Amino acid sequence: MQFQSLMYVVMMILVHIKASFTCNSAEYRIANECCPMCSPGNRVYKHCTEYTSTSCAPCIGSTYIDLPNGLPACLSCTTCDPDFGLMDKQSCRPSSDTVCEPLEGFYCTEPTKDGCKAAQRHSSCKPGQYIRQKGTPSTDTVCSNCTGETYSNGSLTSCQPHTRCVTLNLYQIKPGNHSSDVECGKTNSTAITAGIISAVVIVLLIIGGSIYYLHHLQKINLDCCHLEDFESVPQQETAEVSHPEGQSMISLKTVHCEVNMIGDIPVICGVGITRSP
Repeated sequence: MQFQSLMYVVMMILVHIKASFTCNSAEYRIANECCPMCSPGNRVYKHCTEYTSTSCAPCIGSTYIDLPNGLPACLSCTTCDPDFGLMDKQSCRPSSDTVCEPLEGFYCTEPTKDGCKAAQRHSSCKPGQYIRQKGTPSTDTVCSNCTGETYSNGSLTSCQPHTRCVTLNLYQIKPGNHSSDVECGKTNSTAITAGIISAVVIVLLIIGGSIYYLHHLQKINLDCCHLEDFESVPQQETAEVSHPEGQSMISLKTVHCEVNMIGDIPVICGVGITRSP
């Protein structure tokens, strides 16, 4: 009975000792004292004693404390770094830290309770794709491919149908694909007219030359006549004949032909000749 009474007394002493070193939720323990905490935006300037309460001081500069505390120093404010795609959403205050958010064109990849810790630039759709869903501060861009006779340069929110040049009274210069539209243009009437004129001039020159050649050849044949002073040259590869007014010789490179004079020039009807001195 005495032993049980002793154990009870010991247990009560231990409970009392433990209770004396356990502080409530609004206090913090320092040595053997439970000191009142400082409010958010303040830090402990001087701990409490058996006879005095905690002395607090406000956070200054780029520092803060957002909870009741027993800290001797305030915390440094977070910096929203543009290199991480962040900007200030809410500036730092003595009782709250800086809140960051993604820059325009970025989305958050590491969200926090009130803001964002890191962000990444929105993806860009490639030519041949359209923007199915625009990026937001919390989600990336969603792209999809164009199909059929449609196109997109990557910046459109839907694929556009290829232009039909015929409906614009134009002709197709270049066909379209999924990344670009058909290229239309007007007919080059100047170039076509110049080409037609050039072709007509060439044809006229050819016809005129042919007519001149045939007329000249006909005139030579009409001027050719048989001379009684000359006899037909026997069939041979080369022949020589004498001119009645001189001893000039004529070399003939033909077979069985007749010689005539047109002015002072000996002519083989239908065939050219040369005079030998």
